[in-house]
Amino acid sequence: MIVENCAFSDDVLYDLENFVWVKKSEDSFFVGVTSITVWNTGIIKSVSLKPVGTSVDKGKLIGSLEGPKNFVVVKAPFSGSVKEVNSNVLQKPRMINDDPYGAGWLVKMTPSDPNQVALLKSAQEAKEAFSKKIKELRIRCYAAFPDIELYEIGIECSAVLAKLNDALSRLSVGSVVLLVTDDPTSEIEMVRWAKQTGQQLLEKRRNDNLYHFIVKKVV
Repeated sequence: MIVENCAFSDDVLYDLENFVWVKKSEDSFFVGVTSITVWNTGIIKSVSLKPVGTSVDKGKLIGSLEGPKNFVVVKAPFSGSVKEVNSNVLQKPRMINDDPYGAGWLVKMTPSDPNQVALLKSAQEAKEAFSKKIKELRIRCYAAFPDIELYEIGIECSAVLAKLNDALSRLSVGSVVLLVTDDPTSEIEMVRWAKQTGQQLLEKRRNDNLYHFIVKKVV
């Protein structure tokens, strides 16, 4: 489900007090953070999680995420104990940015109060709350999480493309760039540039007089 350009998984449940998601796995639940948290944090640089066996009350800390935009405390969606910790995200925090509803899960928890689990919301039930929170935090989501951001305002498109090419030359294949420009010819020029260079234009969007492009380096 897409809300205000932010993606939310349809096959998980959401805690709208703490904006985390849960997904049942036998006698326990995967727990992770929503797109709202991911985009509000930026590229996550470090992750801290409570160890296996820790008992946690609903709304209490189970971990924290640190990025260039914010330091975020992750709170338990229900009371229970930590059954498993995702060691992969401790080693590669960026996994949370790239796949928040899959490989980027944080912990597995066993609930102590099933009634608290019953209060969690589906994606459709949470849609209005998601929209409100995104607007409140002024979050802007894109098709992929950018490694770098280029804001080139008041510059002709030819100069913008030169700066984009220079930035991509210093990045590895698979890296993503967010480019923002106010040049009105950029929509046409960016499509032409992508065809000429072989790079992938993942998304283009216009907000008022600004043009936003997500570019992935593929060659």
